[in-house]
Amino acid sequence: MCIRDRVSTQSTWDINFSKEQMGFKRFVEAGRVAYINFGEDHGKICVIADVINNNRVLVDGPTLGVSRQVISLRRIALTDFVVKVPKGAKTRTIQNAISEFGLIKKWGETKWGNKVATHAKRSKLNDFERFQVMVLKRQKSYLVNKEVAQASGKKVHKKKTVKKESKQLKPNAINSLTHTHTYYPVSYTHL
Repeated sequence: MCIRDRVSTQSTWDINFSKEQMGFKRFVEAGRVAYINFGEDHGKICVIADVINNNRVLVDGPTLGVSRQVISLRRIALTDFVVKVPKGAKTRTIQNAISEFGLIKKWGETKWGNKVATHAKRSKLNDFERFQVMVLKRQKSYLVNKEVAQASGKKVHKKKTVKKESKQLKPNAINSLTHTHTYYPVSYTHL
């Protein structure tokens, strides 16, 4: 028996798969919408205009605040959206395709877009507003737990309320607050 007989006539490299047969869905291609996760344009979305090599792509986002530039694939994350543009498309073509596709509206409706918007909103809060968010989260959690407990038939724990008594200063305390301390000079002769 010859070695030629044992080897298949079709090489494994001759098999062509379509995009639908592949295991993943997000390909680096012209028109793919990407989220910039590092660098100067962090938090913005852009459109891939051309693939330069395995590590870099040419991106553009005229209506999205991203100038036309070469960017590393490590700095972007691919989204599910693909805008119809030819390879190496000009800025005006990409701008028209973005507005026709309704990219900004579609991005805002996704979970990812909502998370980015929420993160941007919360990063602008001051200390008191962050405190208010914390209190509202506690109240929401309490109400949800209360409803779940009632639905499951468990005993609902009531919130304990503590009566605040007004603190009145006693006469001795008032005297101690108004009492001035005497100053004892220290001699530095022993140093």
